[in-house]
Amino acid sequence: MHKLRRYAGWLILLGLISGCTSQKSAVPQEGVFVVWKTPAMKYADQGFLYHEGKKQRLEIYASGQAVMKLTVSPTQVCSGALCMSKREFNLRFLSPYYPENLLERILAGEEIFGGEGLKRKDHGFTQRIEKKGLYAIEYSVLNGSVVFRDTINHILIKIQKQG
Repeated sequence: MHKLRRYAGWLILLGLISGCTSQKSAVPQEGVFVVWKTPAMKYADQGFLYHEGKKQRLEIYASGQAVMKLTVSPTQVCSGALCMSKREFNLRFLSPYYPENLLERILAGEEIFGGEGLKRKDHGFTQRIEKKGLYAIEYSVLNGSVVFRDTINHILIKIQKQG
């Protein structure tokens, strides 16, 4: 009986120790250089792009401080503590004529607007999308670089992966 108690005690201690030392799994991240120019926001600096399951988070830093944090989930976009629907985010910061999933597709480096105007290249693709008076978009995902430019709405989002 004494050996059984001691064995049980060791198992409990081992369980506590391993529980205390276990860590959350690392969130995949990429070092990036970001240029974000819209009529409402302007940033250009180093940052990180995190991919957390169905969420993406973009953080831009200046002088070691996060100056912009965007988290895009399947239903909303959060900028710091302020969260809004994707539609509301487009209305306030991009263009109301964009599809709701535009920002998450740009952050993931995926085709936008259902692949409209898509041209495949050796190391990615380009898209030209235009709707007279509403948007004139040039979008490219090439060699680790994502560039979204809308000349009508004066929007530039450029994400260059580092390393």
